[in-house]
Amino acid sequence: MATGAYEKLEGTKAKKFIERLNKAWDGSPFDSERTVVHVRNLSFVNGWALGEAGDAIAMPEKKCVVLDNGRECLPMQYSADFVPAFAANNNVILNVETVADYLRFWLEYTRSGPERFLLVETLDDIPWREEATPQARKSLSQSVSPMALVNHTDAYFNFKACVLFRDTLLNCEFEVTPKGKVTITSRNIIAESLTVIDLLTGF
Repeated sequence: MATGAYEKLEGTKAKKFIERLNKAWDGSPFDSERTVVHVRNLSFVNGWALGEAGDAIAMPEKKCVVLDNGRECLPMQYSADFVPAFAANNNVILNVETVADYLRFWLEYTRSGPERFLLVETLDDIPWREEATPQARKSLSQSVSPMALVNHTDAYFNFKACVLFRDTLLNCEFEVTPKGKVTITSRNIIAESLTVIDLLTGF
């Protein structure tokens, strides 16, 4: 998950957030009395926060992830174009202090369900369906490490990171431009056919 502490909105702040959300939301409106809202400020763009709204009483449970600037909400679209377009339209501030948070954000929200990229910085980040054997964990632990900025210039930032895609663990290299474009410049398989939970079904 992208880094940063979430704050639970209460009272008027929560109601105004839900009003903005309902204006942008295509589905049935969120109930302001039942919906719980958490937000965190984004380090890489001024004035915007990442918000999560959920109504656990509704059947089925309703959830939504949005970007909010206090005037409008933008529901997350989980597409390859949405995050870079948001970055281009809102003057992202990418430097050595903020670019890692942006890349984590890109990895989490550029795809959804079974097609999403799951950043793996420790073996505990892997959603095991069947726990790996001690021997397998020992072998994998030699290849898994936290995401790291390995080089940067005025034109790009280079990262190395481990990513789970479906049931395959990959060692990837990323290039991020100051405008927010992300490119996977290399990928090497660490392990395949891992017994992990399906991110769409939860099984």
